[in-house]
Amino acid sequence: MMKKENKVRIILSLILIVLWISFPLMAENEKGSFLQRKVNDLSKNKASLTEKFALAQSDFQKTKGGNFYFTVYTFLSRHKIHEDSCWSGKDHAVAVKAEKIKISSKGKGWNTVETTGDKDKEGAQTGLLLLHNLFQKSDEFADARLIDIDETYEFFETPVYWLGEVNTEESFLFLEKNFESQDTHLREDLVFIISSHSSPETYNFLKKAALGTYTNKVRKTAIFWLGNYKDEKSLNCLKEIYAKEQDTKIKEHIVFALQLSSQKQALEELIRIARTDSNREVRKNAVFWIGQKASAECIKALKEIVQEPKEESDIKEHAVFAISQLPKEKSVPLLVDIARTNKSAAVRKKAIFWLGQTGSDEALKFFEEILLKK
Repeated sequence: MMKKENKVRIILSLILIVLWISFPLMAENEKGSFLQRKVNDLSKNKASLTEKFALAQSDFQKTKGGNFYFTVYTFLSRHKIHEDSCWSGKDHAVAVKAEKIKISSKGKGWNTVETTGDKDKEGAQTGLLLLHNLFQKSDEFADARLIDIDETYEFFETPVYWLGEVNTEESFLFLEKNFESQDTHLREDLVFIISSHSSPETYNFLKKAALGTYTNKVRKTAIFWLGNYKDEKSLNCLKEIYAKEQDTKIKEHIVFALQLSSQKQALEELIRIARTDSNREVRKNAVFWIGQKASAECIKALKEIVQEPKEESDIKEHAVFAISQLPKEKSVPLLVDIARTNKSAAVRKKAIFWLGQTGSDEALKFFEEILLKK
């Protein structure tokens, strides 16, 4: 009887050991379960990312199935990516159109991908879908797209190679290496994709992209995503870029990126630009965004700009407009005071105009007062 029980224990132990050993493989398969139909699994191969690309290309060449194929892997992202939920169902068909990735849902149209916002420090696993051309090197690609691994993607015609979970630094270095060789359109996409990596190296990459000899669209995209980091390191990068920049449009975009942060240092930099920068158009832009903040520091800065005797009239008028954008309980008393006391007739006129747009009782009382005096 004891021998029989021992045999049962041994068999059960062996079963548990097998299950324990196979569990990581089962988990790996589950991670790739968002890919359907023409899927080739390379996730269990312990090769590097570059070696897996070469394996995918080699395997695809044997199939003689055309010029294009896909690879997919996941990495640790700053964002949780999700597909536009306007479509019914969760099945997304992946195809190649004009040598670009096209993702549709049940044939009803093309979807868009958006982020749900910054995650905690640990980040979120996100899928990266790459389109490869057989006539390119194995580690080059024709298009790239972040995808939602909670959705299901079906590959009907063009096959996909699932590479598994990739180390974030390895993914970052691979994409950074390929950035220079891409066309402008793909560079814009790559700026976002690279910036979403949960890696400290992204700051320097974005700073270099913002200061590089690229199109303004690429540079603005880099500046925008730096602004989305909203921390001290990104703020220092933006300040450094601003100090070196001469282009008005780029400087205005840096101002926009600065106002994305609620940090005191970002606000102080906005106020500094609004009050002292040599570029008049950029100053106006900074004044506008200060007016959207409605903090005590911002209101104080706007009042000082309006009251400064040596300040240019158009900057003062722009500050009056910014004040008019504040909540009524803050804007109306300020506008009334400007309309009563400012030494510039043009500035007083602007204040009166914006008071007229508020429709407030306090503004009405002011108008009655000045009309009755006449």
